[in-house]
Amino acid sequence: MDTVHSYGVSSTQYLQTHYRDTQSWFLFISMAADLRNTFFVFFPVLFHLRESVGVKLVWVAVVGDWLNLIFK
Repeated sequence: MDTVHSYGVSSTQYLQTHYRDTQSWFLFISMAADLRNTFFVFFPVLFHLRESVGVKLVWVAVVGDWLNLIFK
């Protein structure tokens, strides 16, 4: 477990030092991929355009959020 933790710390340090100029991009992606935006913005648009894609988006969002909670 210590190996996984140290890998996470070193990865975070690497990203913070080498990709400092892309902070606004990462913040935008984080905001856009938020579960609330997925359900209230992207899902209705995609469901209206193509029902199967909208349903798949909901499944990806739910499973992704569940895995995020489990791995935290």
